[in-house]
Amino acid sequence: MHGLGIRALVGALACLLAFEAAAQDYPTRTITLINPAAAGGSNEALKSIIFDRVAAALGVPIVMESRSGAGGAIAAAYVAKAPADGYTLLLAGGSITATLPVTRKDLPYDPLRDFVPIVTLIGTAPLLVVPKSTPATTAKEFVELARAQPGKHDYGSYGRGTTNYFAFELFKRAAGIDVVSIPYRGSAPLLIALLAGEVDAAFEQPPTIRSYVADGKLRALGIASPERSPMFPDVPTMAEQGYPVSTPGGIVLAAPAGLPAPIADRLNREVNRVLALPEVRQRILETGYEPMGGTRDEAERWVRSGNEAWRIMTRDLGYVPD
Repeated sequence: MHGLGIRALVGALACLLAFEAAAQDYPTRTITLINPAAAGGSNEALKSIIFDRVAAALGVPIVMESRSGAGGAIAAAYVAKAPADGYTLLLAGGSITATLPVTRKDLPYDPLRDFVPIVTLIGTAPLLVVPKSTPATTAKEFVELARAQPGKHDYGSYGRGTTNYFAFELFKRAAGIDVVSIPYRGSAPLLIALLAGEVDAAFEQPPTIRSYVADGKLRALGIASPERSPMFPDVPTMAEQGYPVSTPGGIVLAAPAGLPAPIADRLNREVNRVLALPEVRQRILETGYEPMGGTRDEAERWVRSGNEAWRIMTRDLGYVPD
């Protein structure tokens, strides 16, 4: 072997050994958890419930840093470019892994290429909810209202291309109804409009509407998931009522591509250990999410299957990316 080739091989082996040594020592300093949402939301609750315990087990602090904007694309692009050393992690929700890739042409990252899924943290699915002013107690009754007055009823969403927009568009197609879309700038203004009866219906996530359903200010007519939710056992799925609408999602813990397997495995073990604690599972349920967990392979399958499902869904709806 020529001297140049030997030096290259030695250099590569040295890098590999250094990488393995770093993985064995991991972690030695603060881990940053990138939050794609604004500060103060449900992701901060997950940090407190899950990652404060993970930090105690690892022996280093885990701090949350919010990089909100562009539906999560800003946070995802930041993590995709970060060193693959386990010190920068991402709370990757369905918008990052599935929705944005099929609704944006200029996405600055690839969800399947640029990240290593570590573990699925929580699952969720939106519920079809109506205010007290909408005289419907089931999805079928809402369909009857809409059919009686085509184009006279409306629904709220976060705007074209968002998850609750797609959920209602699927519902419209399945039910054959004409309902007008009203965009709102996020969950807070949409919730205010729902409670005031300014909009007739919406698909919204459990953490946002759970307490309002419990006290009767909103009615849940159905859930857009394959199975009923343990948080809403009396709320039938949309499919049970004859409308095949299923848009389940969740959050996966992810890291930049190239993360050494020993580090990914360590993080997976510690998070799963925390998620198995009964008090942790109960607290997650109280936020409106369903605790998950599982292997790294299962997390990767979750990302890939969700990505493919949204591609099929948007194609069938004839959605053209912006």
